[in-house]
Amino acid sequence: MRTDFGYFEEKKLGKPYDIKMLRRLYPFAGPYRLFFILSIFLVIIITLLDLSLPYITKIAIDRYIVPKFESANFKDVRSREDKVRFLEADITDPEIKAIVNKYSDQFKISGSFALISFDDLSGLDKEDLSILRKDDLAGVSFITAIFIGLILLNFVLNFLQVMLMEYTGQKIMHDLRVRLFAHIQELSVAFFNRNPVGRLVTRVTNDTQNMHELFTSVISFVFKDIFLLFGIMFVLITINWKLALISFVALPFVLYASLYFSSLARDAFRVLRIKVAEINTKFSETIAGIKVVQLFLREKDNYRDFKRLNNENYQAGMKQVQIFAIFMPVVELLGAVTIALVIFYGGGGVLAGSISLGALVAFISYMKMFFRPIRDMAEKYNIMQNAMASAERIFLIFDNKDRLPQPRVERGYKSPAIDNIDKIEMEDVSFSYIPDEPVLKNISFKIIAGETIAVVGRTGSGKTTLINLIIRFYDPTSGRILINEKDIKNYEKSILRSKIALVMQDPFL
Repeated sequence: MRTDFGYFEEKKLGKPYDIKMLRRLYPFAGPYRLFFILSIFLVIIITLLDLSLPYITKIAIDRYIVPKFESANFKDVRSREDKVRFLEADITDPEIKAIVNKYSDQFKISGSFALISFDDLSGLDKEDLSILRKDDLAGVSFITAIFIGLILLNFVLNFLQVMLMEYTGQKIMHDLRVRLFAHIQELSVAFFNRNPVGRLVTRVTNDTQNMHELFTSVISFVFKDIFLLFGIMFVLITINWKLALISFVALPFVLYASLYFSSLARDAFRVLRIKVAEINTKFSETIAGIKVVQLFLREKDNYRDFKRLNNENYQAGMKQVQIFAIFMPVVELLGAVTIALVIFYGGGGVLAGSISLGALVAFISYMKMFFRPIRDMAEKYNIMQNAMASAERIFLIFDNKDRLPQPRVERGYKSPAIDNIDKIEMEDVSFSYIPDEPVLKNISFKIIAGETIAVVGRTGSGKTTLINLIIRFYDPTSGRILINEKDIKNYEKSILRSKIALVMQDPFL
């Protein structure tokens, strides 16, 4: 006897090729490519908005909050710029001139401009300070309004992008599930003898659903993460290339960790898919055969078997969790070390005057964003691994061509019709469900229209098999079955079965 019953689930699959698998999925996504293009366009705009927010913060700090001192009116104090920061005020404004006169000991005057250090600003009254820095406050208010506007625009575009991809993903899953169901219906009965119901249910439900996130988030958000990653690198190099190179020190380690843990995740996802299918199979078989289970008092044995499968599923799930539990803190640790390096070297640059305070703040913000797309890409890759593990199983069914051969269609050939069944013959028919274990051996008989025939025999002797062969659920291993003196292989299955009424012991329909 065969022990695997033809189950492909327990067989170890070879190394999958994700690109090849994605190509096979393309026909399902192809009709919705315009939606994907629109989604990617929205993602590009969203990425540009994300990149602009830290840079706007830099502008607010360097131009309005702690402006860099650059003036030709006070050349004598330029050498002190690395130690003391100054605020320059235009005393042609009467209000500002009044404040300068009020605190004349703290200002230096040159022509129509006055100079005060930021350290001395704390000694001014709040009202006077507000008047002195009214242009800066107006600039900060303007920057704040732009910042809030960009956030609101980002929110709207994110909402549209998510809704668009969810709609597209649901449509693709709908088409895939319908195609898979139609394909399964066309397979021969022998296929269903080898594959239990629970496994096929898992393919149409769980495995199909696993690919939902592949289409809804992975495809578009990978573009976002790639754009964001390279965009951040470009902006950092533009701001300060030396500090940018220091920031990129941890990047090779993050990439190595991502590739290493993703390879472990693929195996974990595969095992998890197998265990989910086995649980569904065990449960469906138990429910279908509950009368037999209770009749032979198999409840405790069934419980032990199900508990074992459930524990194996739990162990597979925990292995997947352990992989993520190690990977995510590793990326966070590398990100924290990189930010520490930026603060150390960037802070020294601010003190030395080689980098502005706003640039350092922007650098820290960008570095917090920098590891997010790397982490997201690794997470999305793991989602894709899960989806590919499911896609492998689904395409194993699509690749299965276990169908009874139809009559060969040639030009001008027309399949014979059956007006009435006048005679059924079996000529030396043998059949076996499993190789080398025959059920029927050299059976021959003839039935004429109008006759009533009873086939009697013990259980397992082949009575049901005879009926299955006549209605062509299976083809005989050897011999021929004739209807009206024509081999039933010459008739289309739909024509043949439309002329036969089969009353089953257990009426399902």
